[in-house]
Amino acid sequence: MYISLRNLLVNRLHKGTIVWKLIESIQGIFFVINYYVYYRIGKNASSIRELNIELVSYCNLRCVMCSLDHEKPKQRMAPETLNKILSNIHTDRRFKSLEVINLHNAGEALLHPEIISMLEIISKYKKNAVQNQKPFPKVFLLTNGIPLSKEKAASILELNVIDKMRFSMDGGTPAKFEAMRTRAKWEVFSNNIKTFISLNNQSNGRRIRTEIISVIEPDRSLHTHWMDEDFKKILSSVDEYELRHPHDWAGEVDIKLNRKKDKPHKIGCGLLMHQLVVLPNGDVTVCCADLNSRGVVGNILEKDLFSIYRSKKRLEWIKSHLKKKKNTIDLCKDCETH
Repeated sequence: MYISLRNLLVNRLHKGTIVWKLIESIQGIFFVINYYVYYRIGKNASSIRELNIELVSYCNLRCVMCSLDHEKPKQRMAPETLNKILSNIHTDRRFKSLEVINLHNAGEALLHPEIISMLEIISKYKKNAVQNQKPFPKVFLLTNGIPLSKEKAASILELNVIDKMRFSMDGGTPAKFEAMRTRAKWEVFSNNIKTFISLNNQSNGRRIRTEIISVIEPDRSLHTHWMDEDFKKILSSVDEYELRHPHDWAGEVDIKLNRKKDKPHKIGCGLLMHQLVVLPNGDVTVCCADLNSRGVVGNILEKDLFSIYRSKKRLEWIKSHLKKKKNTIDLCKDCETH
């Protein structure tokens, strides 16, 4: 088990420090380089490194730090839509730099009634890539753990298509976990996670790598010293974990930041440059911070993914970030994500 480098940096640095400003400057330089490499010189390649595929738009929890609008229509991705997405990235060499497929965004993926069938579709493309000696992106699945029954866990392990299973486990103590993740029960969650880890460790096939992402309240330090013993025990049972403070989901959640109005913004945004999200109805939005479809730039059922990636609206937003004018974009203007 290890703690990510990003976690260590965030734990020790604060925005406004010289080192943090240096990191932002370096990020800006890379954004400019990527812009010229992928949008001015090499227009037949993609800068996308991560593709989020949201299998369902809804969630069983009502987490206090989440911006998901639970009143919007509930949607599930159809097998045909998933096939079209995977066919796009599998056959289009312009997406050869794609590294990760995340099977999540705002909704809880394991609530899809045909989740195993959807994973079987991904498995088919992954096996085809291996047989043809072609690379295939790593497949990550993030879950809140509540719908992860023993039967579902066994089926996921048997399919051998997920490369990393990620769990959301917030708060630091069982009581705080239930307070932050409304509708979740610590006993159900901890039993499900322990069962999955046990089955995973006993698996005769390829073991799935495991990770926990844990959101901690802003007044708590990002370390485990103060945490409940059972909480720490689960953290120590996975391959890696990341402790983080809440973020503002593109300005939709108030996390009590002292922001100056119209403050200048650093050049660029790594999410905008390197990520796309496909929603259950085929809509494509620009990043994972957009939980409520405010940044839709096309639909996979109407256009191929590369055309959406090169869409006029997305290119305009890239240029606005290049010029430090993110305040002109409704989705981005209040976002503190880097």
